[in-house]
Amino acid sequence: MPTLLITSSPSLQQHLQAALDRELEVYDSLSALAEQPQRCAQGVVWVDADNQDEALLARLCRGDFGRARVIVLSSTPSDRQAVQWLGAGAAGFLNAFSQPETLQQVSAVVAADGIWVGVGLMQQLCARFGQVARTDSPLLEQLTEREREVVGHLREGKSNKQIARDMDISERTVKAHLTAIFGKLGVPDRVQLLLKLSS
Repeated sequence: MPTLLITSSPSLQQHLQAALDRELEVYDSLSALAEQPQRCAQGVVWVDADNQDEALLARLCRGDFGRARVIVLSSTPSDRQAVQWLGAGAAGFLNAFSQPETLQQVSAVVAADGIWVGVGLMQQLCARFGQVARTDSPLLEQLTEREREVVGHLREGKSNKQIARDMDISERTVKAHLTAIFGKLGVPDRVQLLLKLSS
């Protein structure tokens, strides 16, 4: 599966190449790639959004050039940009110079047909969906009392660290509770959990 990078920044190219430990097919602009839409038929396209044509980037995210998954990078990321590009159809949005481990995680999530959402935006989404998640859902009966308590904290948009502090347990225990909750309710993540409880 091809991995493409759209950037005019040699330092970003080096950073991503080292982090992903694979050969990248590099284009200096979206317009250069748009002339070869067959290159977007599959695979993953990492796009440095800084100084790119936003209309072309939106078309790429929508799939107008092919079925490749798009990950948008920004040197000054914001939640507003994340919502903009994820809403346009991108599979991920993050800081262009994120740690190599983060870039590897994003790559794995997107390769598995997932969507990468940053922690700040994830907390906002959880808080928003948590407000409408039912506290009397019959689904909650499948959970232990402690797991229901974790769900209550998720409804408030809290991070694992905040939940651990509030419940006086380790983050590792929070993660174990989340894994059990996701497994019992058949959801992949906290946003899907809250959406399921909202229906």
